[in-house]
Amino acid sequence: MQRLTIIAKNRPGLLADVMTLLASNDINVRDVVAEGYSDEGIVHLAVDQLDPALELLTEAGYTTVTDDVLLARIEDFPGSLALLSRRLANANIDVRALSMIQRKEGSAIVAISTNDNTRVAEVLGRDLIAPGRVLID
Repeated sequence: MQRLTIIAKNRPGLLADVMTLLASNDINVRDVVAEGYSDEGIVHLAVDQLDPALELLTEAGYTTVTDDVLLARIEDFPGSLALLSRRLANANIDVRALSMIQRKEGSAIVAISTNDNTRVAEVLGRDLIAPGRVLID
C-alpha cells in the first residue's frame, strides 16, 4: 500500500481544504491521520487513486510525498504495539511511521513505514497482510 504525506503550514481549515480538494475530484480517502505540531501540519492519507491525488495536491501547492507502507495484523491487547515495535527494533529496523488503522474482534491492523520493508517482511512473516486485500468493512 502506498501512502501520501502532506506537509503544510498548520492552520484552521487545512484538513478541510485537503479533503474538499480530493472529494471534488472523486478521490476516496481510505485512511487519514492528521497531526499538528506548532506551525507544521502533517496529513497522512491512503487514497483509492494515488497518482491523481498526488498530482492534485502538488498542483494545489502542497508539499506531498509518497511512502510504501506495509500492513500487519496483530492481536489487540495492552502491549501488542510494544511487542511489535520491539520485534522491529531487535531486527535493527527504523520505523518511520506506524498507524493503527483498524481494530476489530480482538485484532488490529497497523500500517508501518520503515527504512527496510524487505526486512520487515522477513521479520513479521505471516503477520503481514497480502497487498490489495480489502481491509475495512
